[in-house]
Amino acid sequence: MSDPHHAESSNPGPHDPLSAFHLGDLAVEGKGVRAAQLLCSQFADHRGLIELPALAVLFDHCGGIPFHRTHDDPAAATLQARLSLSTHGRANIGDLLAARAEVVMHDDGWGSTYVEIRSGAGQLCCVGTARNVRVGRALTGQTPSAEIGMAMPSCDDDHGVTLPAAIPADLTGRAVVEEIATKQRDPGPLVEMLNGTVEVLDGATERDAGIRFRSATDPWMGNMFGTMHGGVIATIVGQAGSFAGHLHAGAGQEYSIGDMAIGFYRSPAVDGSEVTVEVTPIKTGRRISSFEATMTSYDDVLLSRATLDVHYH
Repeated sequence: MSDPHHAESSNPGPHDPLSAFHLGDLAVEGKGVRAAQLLCSQFADHRGLIELPALAVLFDHCGGIPFHRTHDDPAAATLQARLSLSTHGRANIGDLLAARAEVVMHDDGWGSTYVEIRSGAGQLCCVGTARNVRVGRALTGQTPSAEIGMAMPSCDDDHGVTLPAAIPADLTGRAVVEEIATKQRDPGPLVEMLNGTVEVLDGATERDAGIRFRSATDPWMGNMFGTMHGGVIATIVGQAGSFAGHLHAGAGQEYSIGDMAIGFYRSPAVDGSEVTVEVTPIKTGRRISSFEATMTSYDDVLLSRATLDVHYH
């Protein structure tokens, strides 16, 4: 089991998902909200790139606030039951992302919220929907509406983070992931932040190989109920899917997560126990591979399930 506190830093640690992923400038905008995220090197993956998982907390959090506000009842808690994200292009370290979200249909119990995220240059890089549900659970923390007007956290761009070494062009994706699994290669700052470890799962054939990704929970990952924030769940699942995509890449082949749809079934405690994501191929191809990812708790309770499409370039 990995140590949930192993990533030591001279900087104070995050106290919630918003500060961890540098979200701020939340403001009401008509029927919706807008927010920003400052991308730092600590959100980079094992390739030193910003990938879809780094955007998941921004997407999920913005996706929940507009529906919460339609009830005009601060005590009416809401959750996301499902997220669907599509990306095109890639944001960069140092970008100030701009997100906006708006409820497009709802009743008293359910809603659908449109979310878009633009890069620092104004280019649309992620769009999708959040399926919202009103719940009767008691809150243990702040409601989303209480965060309106929250300032952008300050950011010392590198946070002492060293980006992973460049991946040699002659290494296959499987070789890269195996080196990460055996700790011969840096897993990247985001994986360190998630207290993550990687394992390759062999299948009946090379095409059936998958990934097991373990993440030790930390209190900063919690939501207003004191359990794991949906955006953090999506980040962990997305990062596991990214490793699965790389596992099936050829030598020197680039890839990105094009689409992810994730359903949330239960939210785990953030008390240091592990969650596990297993990713298996649905179909692998030269341009697109599709995967299923399932997250379970340390005691095998199903927490979430997702499908991901990985695009090869």
